[in-house]
Amino acid sequence: MDFSKGVLFDPGYSKYTMAFSPNIDAAHNMLFSIKALHQRKFKFQIMYPQLLKLLEQTVSFYLGCLLWAAFITQNFKSEPKEILDNSFIGKTVNAEDMLFEVNYAINYIDKLKKDCKYYLGKNCNIPDDWEEVMTVYKDFLTLNDFLVNAKTTADIKLPPKIKTPSKTELEEILENIENVTKTGELKELFKVKKYILD
Repeated sequence: MDFSKGVLFDPGYSKYTMAFSPNIDAAHNMLFSIKALHQRKFKFQIMYPQLLKLLEQTVSFYLGCLLWAAFITQNFKSEPKEILDNSFIGKTVNAEDMLFEVNYAINYIDKLKKDCKYYLGKNCNIPDDWEEVMTVYKDFLTLNDFLVNAKTTADIKLPPKIKTPSKTELEEILENIENVTKTGELKELFKVKKYILD
């Protein structure tokens, strides 16, 4: 990546993400349009991998934002860079609206676990750290006033839970981000999660 003019607000994740709540709502509306329970169970069995994939993509995106924030704040600590293309600059935002998607996704973990038990008669295989990633991301948004004042890398604050990566770890984080923004496999970001979150 070229940082000569500044750093991008989004390193390239957004083209691989989908709005979480509308897609989940649509899936559940379809599920509840089926009256017979045995048919609904069968439909959920087909839908489950897609629901899990959508949740995984969403959590991975949030992790990606945290990794990017950690990278740009630490890598340019001595010489802050301008943040380019931040569409939130100077905007008046509503905290509830800004947190709606992440809150929805956090609450959906419990719902998906219950649905798995009910429709499939088994436990969901949701990684334990997904909820932690989303909670830290939520803290990050709140701590930074939803990035409405983030003009330079020095304006970004990291939540206390985020560790400071070493220089080598920062290089690895950047390399991972660059790969992921080419392939669209956002879940690969979990390979470098350990550098910022235990």
